[in-house]
Amino acid sequence: MEQSHCEIIRRADALYRERERIENIHASVELLESAAAVAAADFETMWRSGRALFFLGQEAETKTAAREFHARGAQACERAARLAPGRVEGHFWLGVNLALQAQATNPLTAIRLARRARRSLERAVRIDPGFHDAGPLRVLARLKHKLPRLLGGNRALAQADFIRAIELAPSNTVTRIYFAELLLEMGDVASARRELETVLELPLRPEWKFETERDRRLAQQMLDRIE
Repeated sequence: MEQSHCEIIRRADALYRERERIENIHASVELLESAAAVAAADFETMWRSGRALFFLGQEAETKTAAREFHARGAQACERAARLAPGRVEGHFWLGVNLALQAQATNPLTAIRLARRARRSLERAVRIDPGFHDAGPLRVLARLKHKLPRLLGGNRALAQADFIRAIELAPSNTVTRIYFAELLLEMGDVASARRELETVLELPLRPEWKFETERDRRLAQQMLDRIE
């Protein structure tokens, strides 16, 4: 049974690495959910389900589909966080799914979800700020950037978190794209341009191939608009 479980985890991770083909992520979700259906759900399968469902929600074509995927992802990660409260994975992917779920729902529900997302991400930062290329700091900064000030939004705090995230993971293109968006809103065009040019210059890492290729396209589009 243990060997079977290890094989499921290995296959799920392999499928996620090939996420440029969306059918691989659907297959990953089916694999992980079928494993949970025949045995007691465990931490390793639950947080990976949340990660895969996040990706499906991110790539969904409608807000309704995105909301459903992120809600399922949040449910899986809530279970993961309860199973291993001292591990970062459940808290981080819970925060990500909640934050994106908030973007696809009505304003009152969005407020509640955003607050929950912030608590989960802050806990993830306390456990391991460098996880997933400084993911907890990156997403928390994004949340502080996008939230209204009355709900805890703060550009200065977002900027500080982005800078810290880049210090921990300087090769992450997602962080630099998000940071460039903030800098442009703050009127710091020169700094934004440097971030975007860096995105174009960074080497392609296999584990971040999907995001790097996407972010290179975004960076060029943003630079063209600046010019």
